[in-house]
Amino acid sequence: MPEPGRTPDPNVRLLGDVLSFGWVLPACLAAGGGLGWLVDRWLGSFPAATAVLGVLGFLGALRQLLREADALEGRRKPPPGPPAAPGGTGA
Repeated sequence: MPEPGRTPDPNVRLLGDVLSFGWVLPACLAAGGGLGWLVDRWLGSFPAATAVLGVLGFLGALRQLLREADALEGRRKPPPGPPAAPGGTGA
């Protein structure tokens, strides 16, 4: 629990969000492939549903990663230093 009167560092939250990226792809693949395997056992059609739901899980993971990356882009802090010139390098 944070100390009273102390504001949490936004970079710590950003680090946690970035570290969660590594779990999205395997979790979605496991969920899609696992559900496909269960459907295949039920219907006796192995590996049709496993392949289809595995691919859908992969596509869902890519979509989620892109959405999270887009949300993080808006929270990124600019690097310290003087602001850049609006027209380019100016040299």
